[in-house]
Amino acid sequence: MKNIKQLFCGRPDLLETPEVQELIEYTQELEGQVLERKVEDSYDKEHMLKSMLSDILLSCQEYEENKLLQERYPDQYEKIDSDNLVKSLMGYIQEMNKKNNLGL
Repeated sequence: MKNIKQLFCGRPDLLETPEVQELIEYTQELEGQVLERKVEDSYDKEHMLKSMLSDILLSCQEYEENKLLQERYPDQYEKIDSDNLVKSLMGYIQEMNKKNNLGL
């Protein structure tokens, strides 16, 4: 992308006109808004990914706890279907990927 001086290199006298000055200020304001938006989008994705990882970690911890309880008390706890757990986890990741446009 060209900067303002590059755009007016052939006619530097135009930089002094009020209309061009106003256009330059407006352009700089828009550039600032675009930069702020990119930072916000980046933060939102980072926050969402942290939340996703937290959910996954919690699910894995619950699985481990239930597995230990099932081994200790087989009559009181059903055996955990790990295949179903992995399928659910994959579905969750794919859904979040599509919903948040992560590009995984």
